Amino acid sequence: MIKGVLVLMASAACLAAFDSPHAELAIDPELVLTIRGSPGSFHTLLSASKLEGNQGWQVLTNVTLDGVGNWRVQPSSTDEESRYYKRFAPEGLVGIPPGMFVMGSPASEKERDSNETEHTVILTKGFWMGQREVTQGEYLSVIGNNPSYFKNGVDALSPGTGGGVTNDLQHPVEQVSWIDATNYCGKLTQRDRAAGLIPADYAYRLPTESEWEYGCRGGTTNAFHFGTAIRQGMANFYTLQEYDSAVGSQSKPNNVWIGRTIEVGSHAPNAFGLYDMHGNVWEWCSDLYGGYPTGVVTDPVGPTSGFIRVLRGGGWNRGGRGCRAAFRSIGIYPDYGFYYVGFRVVLAPGR
Repeated sequence: MIKGVLVLMASAACLAAFDSPHAELAIDPELVLTIRGSPGSFHTLLSASKLEGNQGWQVLTNVTLDGVGNWRVQPSSTDEESRYYKRFAPEGLVGIPPGMFVMGSPASEKERDSNETEHTVILTKGFWMGQREVTQGEYLSVIGNNPSYFKNGVDALSPGTGGGVTNDLQHPVEQVSWIDATNYCGKLTQRDRAAGLIPADYAYRLPTESEWEYGCRGGTTNAFHFGTAIRQGMANFYTLQEYDSAVGSQSKPNNVWIGRTIEVGSHAPNAFGLYDMHGNVWEWCSDLYGGYPTGVVTDPVGPTSGFIRVLRGGGWNRGGRGCRAAFRSIGIYPDYGFYYVGFRVVLAPGR
């Protein structure tokens, strides 16, 4: 969960590197701390004054690597103290760097909805996002029960061709309400804090609507992170109705529709390394539903009043139009759960 440790003593530095294929942490003889990895990637650096297993670690800083994949800093150290450093690498989560993007859909995107007004969003803080939708196995391990409909032996809905479920614990959990999803985040936070697996001031939560769309797009501007159209084989959706942003919805009665959830991560990830941002199950966001602003907004968290929570991403039951990055589903109350609704988590400093 958390990789190796570097020790900065009062008089000298320990040269070392992480056993990670994604990033390297080292201290040079001038006591300069360096992280190396993929350009633009997001990292969290922890420090401690003593080693106590997984306990006692505090966030030193969050960093986004520069254009050549480096970040350097000279951490403070006195003659009386030693410091320990390590890169936080939470299993199953992807570091999403801060950034700016255009949220919503352009007028040229066919069959767009009026509530998708384009506006610029600035996210000033990076965060960690679930690489995959929360699985039935993960939900069971935290909550102690599995509310999902698509468990082993349950068949796809007619005329779906998916057959019976045989590996349910790797399928996304569904039939969870917004209240269930936020309860899961709270219990997971308690468990991982007690085990020292996350910094003390960090917490799991649902993504905001802007964080979700920013993560989904992965730096792209098309209707989908993989392009302008969604076709059979690209995601788990209602493939009898494909979609092209230049044309609109397209009926495909001869396509093959699975008719149920599939194992998470079955299709290629986006540029951030996130799977199933289009299709499989709809995903809860933390926001109440409301209209979009027209100007530039910074770190938006949605309206302060209302009743309906937002769902994003489309699902196995929805045609391609509803799986677009900008599409907002607003027809569900926070205490409702359906067999096409799930969620993924975000890990960030507590709000």
